Amino acid sequence: MNANLKAYLSAYQMEVTGSRFLLRIEFPYGEVKRILIDCGYFQEIEYRVLNYVHDLDPRKIDAIIVTHNHIDHTGLIPKMVREGFSGPIYMTSITRELVGDFWLDCAAQQEENTNYLKQKFPNDAWQFKPLFYNEDVNKAKAQSIGLPFRKEFEIIPGVYVTYYENGHLLGAGMIHLRIAGYGKKDIEYFFTGDYKPYNPFFKVPPLPKKLLRKDLIIVCESTYGSTRSDEIKYVLKRNLMESLAAGKNILIGAFAQGRMQEMLLLVRRMQDEGLIPSGYRICYDGNLGIKTTQKYISILEWYNKPMADFLPKNLEVVDAKARGNILNDNRPVLLITTSGMLSNGPAVTYVPIFLSDPNSVIHLVGYAAEETIARDLLESKHESQITIRGETYVKRAKVFTTRECTSHATEDQLLDLIRLFEHPVMVLINHGATSVQKEFQKAVSDECENVPEVDFINRNTMYHMVMMGSRRTWELKIKKMPSKLNKFGWTKKSEQAIKRSRGSKHKGHGEPIRRSYRKRQYH
Repeated sequence: MNANLKAYLSAYQMEVTGSRFLLRIEFPYGEVKRILIDCGYFQEIEYRVLNYVHDLDPRKIDAIIVTHNHIDHTGLIPKMVREGFSGPIYMTSITRELVGDFWLDCAAQQEENTNYLKQKFPNDAWQFKPLFYNEDVNKAKAQSIGLPFRKEFEIIPGVYVTYYENGHLLGAGMIHLRIAGYGKKDIEYFFTGDYKPYNPFFKVPPLPKKLLRKDLIIVCESTYGSTRSDEIKYVLKRNLMESLAAGKNILIGAFAQGRMQEMLLLVRRMQDEGLIPSGYRICYDGNLGIKTTQKYISILEWYNKPMADFLPKNLEVVDAKARGNILNDNRPVLLITTSGMLSNGPAVTYVPIFLSDPNSVIHLVGYAAEETIARDLLESKHESQITIRGETYVKRAKVFTTRECTSHATEDQLLDLIRLFEHPVMVLINHGATSVQKEFQKAVSDECENVPEVDFINRNTMYHMVMMGSRRTWELKIKKMPSKLNKFGWTKKSEQAIKRSRGSKHKGHGEPIRRSYRKRQYH
């Protein structure tokens, strides 16, 4: 029997998408438990093949814990269910109300994603097929359990979870995970998930002092970890006001959850301020975005009722049959539609129409990934030709973008969060481009005197934690080790793809680090 409490934490993502952590726990009495924190879909082009790699056995996972409803954190859960995972899936009650529609949307895109990869990797085309179907989504929904904020739950014997509010998204939660030591000091983690300190739809209350005093291993995102708040230019409202004053037709591409609702709220506030001319049509489109918006209203009725009335006045839903005629009206239009990167949903119909119209503006309010229509619009010059779904169009509309609508914290906001904790054991950085993670590591080292150690956690590394001693006098030993992911179905196609990726900048694991943390005897 093992006399110590042990935990192994490994990550399956290299940079931003595909978020998934595996926590393997060895209790002092000999029992072993395995928990996933998130199980996300890889969306970056260079990592997308990792969605098809079998790098763990779903039948051996005891539970899944979800931070929030974004596909890069939840998108592979139905695949896990299809392959044999039958345990509970924990998330906040709000996330549980929202996640099902997004899983169904992801299922509907499987055929298209499969065809894309078959063309990209023709020699391995036979290996690509849809990862899951609607019936797998239904099973995943049946296994999902919604939890409230700020109440601790024992999700499996010896493992306790508490959700704390997170401004990243309605329903998003930061996770305090506690492994009971049974006579020994607990091992405790704090997962930020994708983090932002505020949200326009609800107030994010401060973390309790009791939590901030704990000896926590903090796993922190770093998406905007090299950008300071004062580096972001707030131009969206100004751009919209100038376009409205000129009578321009305006197209805004928005992600179905979060960004679409925030854009609708912005338009409503501009209406209330008298900033939108009365002659404008205000429209929105996209089945998933519309469904999510209606669910936002329903959730806010009980969660934060004053914000439930956020829809613009005289808002129109565009009929699918009328999309091609959106500009054939005597009135100018302001249209908010999915998708945020303009490569899916109704946006594929709307972009060519607005793009060719010199009296139109296309405004991006989110990240534009490679090989998306949004990226093509940003990188092309005025009057140049752009190919969309095999057809060529001339870029005559103005195209704007802004980073101000990001749902991620900036470097200074992340540092403020970390500095709240009185004596963290260490900070592990994830969820960011490789270069950004390195910059953020330096910032934490330089500016957070409360942090004794800061490092990265990704596909290359795992961390072995051993809690020794008793609750009163304890020692936590931490060892950084090479990851064992390569023993799980690491196929030739995925290895080649990663070598071509930004992730290839990693030059090895380096020397394993060993750290030991001791706490003075409690009195």
